[in-house]
Amino acid sequence: MTQLSSERRTAEAIARLAGRHILRERAERLDVSLKAPDDVVTNVDKSTERLIVDRLRDAFPDDTIAGEEFGESHRADNADGDRTWLIDPIDGTLNFSHGIPLFCVSIALQVDGETVVAVIYDPNRDEMFSASQNGGAHLDGVPISVSSLDDASAAVLVTGFPLKRSAPFEATLDQFELLTRTCRGIRRLGSAAIDLAYVAAGRMEAFWEYSLKPWDTAAGILLVEEAGGQVTTVDGGPFDVHAPSILATNGVLHDELLELLQSVSGC
Repeated sequence: MTQLSSERRTAEAIARLAGRHILRERAERLDVSLKAPDDVVTNVDKSTERLIVDRLRDAFPDDTIAGEEFGESHRADNADGDRTWLIDPIDGTLNFSHGIPLFCVSIALQVDGETVVAVIYDPNRDEMFSASQNGGAHLDGVPISVSSLDDASAAVLVTGFPLKRSAPFEATLDQFELLTRTCRGIRRLGSAAIDLAYVAAGRMEAFWEYSLKPWDTAAGILLVEEAGGQVTTVDGGPFDVHAPSILATNGVLHDELLELLQSVSGC
């Protein structure tokens, strides 16, 4: 077993454990609060992140761990390479807090800023999406690939809107209108990680969004790329987890969608 296979399997096990914890805790007690004017957080987000961090620290004590709720943990001075785990304990917290069963656990390992292991687990459907660099993308252990559709008029896309009413928010509204008229349909699921996993699995042809955080996209980008897709910014530049926008597609439609999005970007 290679090192990446070992770490992928460890991340899968932790994500599955976290998923069970989320469903159990929600049934027992759910407290919802605001961490920003338009951004909710729950007690379960926090307890789930602690669970994931504790398990990762036990397995990989020399690694950095960065999570949505509690920031970054320490890294041992003698660690080899820049290894950082990026975790979102519940991607889709607003859905979760309203009882909408569209949320997931997202865990990614980056080495020197590049994602090499990715896990996205949907506890409601018991679906485990995972990938390792040069090892392909999988759903419940079965290889997956992006859609081969080459007709934008028949494509189904997915997006999300920035929390703040801003230039990217207005751009997304304009793009949503244009692509609704151009493509077969657009969905807004409320979880960027699930959006990216669905593109990787061929369920959607493309996903775009602005103003995401590193833990929102770190796992999903590797899934899409290992499934044969393409990921850039909406401007067409190279994507990294700190970029201001993302476009992930099946690759075939990438240039056409870039042109459409840029025609009304306003950013």
